[in-house]
Amino acid sequence: MGKNTRIYDRFDWWSVADCSCEFCLYWKGPKRGCSLMACACDDVRQEAVRREQAAAGGVPAPEEVVPCRG
Repeated sequence: MGKNTRIYDRFDWWSVADCSCEFCLYWKGPKRGCSLMACACDDVRQEAVRREQAAAGGVPAPEEVVPCRG
């Protein structure tokens, strides 16, 4: 890419909605739940919560983020 190449919609970070359990490879459905003992994307989910709270001016998230096996 040259210096005049512009990249649109550059990836910034995951959102809380992107870290939903239904998109996880280990999610077996609402009846069976997650097959892992610890969430595989917990660190990414917590970072997404911190970023969205900071973007909202430090206001706590309206819904609490719960781990898979909470």
